[in-house]
Amino acid sequence: MLWLKSVSDEQAEGYAKEVFEQYKSRNGSVPNLHRVLAIRPDVLRGRETLRNATTGGVTTLGRRREELLNFFGATAGGCTG
Repeated sequence: MLWLKSVSDEQAEGYAKEVFEQYKSRNGSVPNLHRVLAIRPDVLRGRETLRNATTGGVTTLGRRREELLNFFGATAGGCTG
């Protein structure tokens, strides 16, 4: 259960609803980070723009190096999954 204010599937509107539906179709659920960011759709849009520009094999680094950089960045930041 989240202790931060967040947006439920029923409350999601506009861009947040689109993002939620994309995550649900790909992964079966919406990450809690996105539920919190959906409170401010402009912040959610910025996060998604950054993610789309730096992951999925779209850079000159290639997918494997992108994933390694994401892993090491998350580890350095103390993210445990």
